[in-house]
Amino acid sequence: MKLTAFVTACVTALVTLSVTSFALPGAALAQTDWPQRPVTLVVPYPPGGVNDAVARGYANKLAVELGKPVVVENRAGAATTVASNHVARAPADGYTIYAAGTSLVINPTLTGQVQYDPNTSFELVSLMSFTPFILHVNAAFPARTMAELVTHVKANPGRFNIASSGIGATNHLIAEMLKQELGLEMTHVPYKGGAQAGQDVAGGQAQMMFSASLEAKPVLATGKTRALAITSAARSPAFPDIPTMAEATGRKDFVVTFWQGMVVPAGTPAAIVDKLQKAIAKVALDPEVIEQFKPQGVEIRASTQAEFKDFMKREETRWVRLIKDRNIKPE
Repeated sequence: MKLTAFVTACVTALVTLSVTSFALPGAALAQTDWPQRPVTLVVPYPPGGVNDAVARGYANKLAVELGKPVVVENRAGAATTVASNHVARAPADGYTIYAAGTSLVINPTLTGQVQYDPNTSFELVSLMSFTPFILHVNAAFPARTMAELVTHVKANPGRFNIASSGIGATNHLIAEMLKQELGLEMTHVPYKGGAQAGQDVAGGQAQMMFSASLEAKPVLATGKTRALAITSAARSPAFPDIPTMAEATGRKDFVVTFWQGMVVPAGTPAAIVDKLQKAIAKVALDPEVIEQFKPQGVEIRASTQAEFKDFMKREETRWVRLIKDRNIKPE
């Protein structure tokens, strides 16, 4: 009986060891072999804008790097909250990735109606792109420099309008920053999108606005608006004659971009996140992708996870403070 029991124990141990030996490599294989089917890249905006264009530029190249299709899914609505909530609830398996933007850290404070926490609901993979804003004015507006604009607005408090893409949009927050930093009194006029706002600045219904460089370029080309400054850290190669806000105002911290970065649901295996980050980094160095967006002033640049986390924390601190200081409320 003792011998039988000993043999049985040995057999059980061998079977357990065999199962464990096969199971562990299998689990690891499921992660390192990711993806085994198409991946969905969620974009929180309708097709056609700069955010969608950048996401699609990445998607096409990522499909090559990952060996599987990367399908763009536009989930617009509620100032990007629809998409953010959706991704936060998605399975953490690497098959749902998100081209998130600045609104990811703005909306929780601005609306209070989100179903995610920007710091705990996602794994931050890599930054993707940075788009500066151009402050342009209607061609009939008398100011030709930032100094002249400040003088003219201060001499006419409350008389002029500054348009934006909507309450809580990045260009609205920059407008509030401008008013706060330089002590200007202007009326903010929110629109439902940057295109219509830009057209009304060109038409004179509003006097000025901060437009994303890609959206500002065609309006400036008509001669109906005039650029005064750009919010990038250095002059943009796409707009070399436009001074930076730092140059034009002397405010060194007046550097603002609309950023995009890829995130995945919290709990996504580290091996998948690492593989995706490396693929994004390769795409960001692709000359074809860089040149595609360079004429519009969009900088294609990846980051490490740590760099992304540090950057997003700074952005969150900056915008939360401004929203509270200016008492900005959603529509």
